[in-house]
Amino acid sequence: MSLAGFLMNKTFSRRELPTKLAAVSRCYRAETSSTSEERGIYRVHEFTKVEMFVISTPESSEDHLEELITIEQDLFGDMGLYLRVLDMPPHELGAPAYRKYDIEAWLPGRKIFGEISSCSNCTDYQSRRLNIKYSSDNDLRYVHTLNGTACAIPRMLIALTETYQTEKGSIEVPNVLQKYMNNKMAIGRQKTIPELKLVKNKKEK
Repeated sequence: MSLAGFLMNKTFSRRELPTKLAAVSRCYRAETSSTSEERGIYRVHEFTKVEMFVISTPESSEDHLEELITIEQDLFGDMGLYLRVLDMPPHELGAPAYRKYDIEAWLPGRKIFGEISSCSNCTDYQSRRLNIKYSSDNDLRYVHTLNGTACAIPRMLIALTETYQTEKGSIEVPNVLQKYMNNKMAIGRQKTIPELKLVKNKKEK
């Protein structure tokens, strides 16, 4: 997601930091997988994601990374998912990341832990290339950038459906989500097919 690009050539004042953003967007990936554990919608070319992004001073970026991982744990933990956090080794880091955490959820249908989120501290890797700076004591310095996944829709659906599916095939709705689902406590199989209607496009005058 190009939140860093949105801030290209921007200079912040010291008092504007940290700046915290969140955005929802379509994301695109070139890779797919043919392994049985990653079948279905686990790894797809196109998906929707909610991303968190932080611009901070170099001195505080480590604290903000811990803040991001705490937010992610709270989000997924409140939904009753069984989680583990991995502090990723150097060979698992992409070029921009100085440090990265992965969050994995237990997926009962696959009987594996699967990654549902991550967060990274990219220090000044992105800011140097995109010319994102902040002013401090009449001096211009490069900011540190951090990012974290608040929700990747396909994998969240997998984790929730596999965790909450009952023997009868219905899916229990976690308590924290019920108010967003018209207070439904469970989702059953659809007995009727929704009616589809053709809509004619109106010609503009």
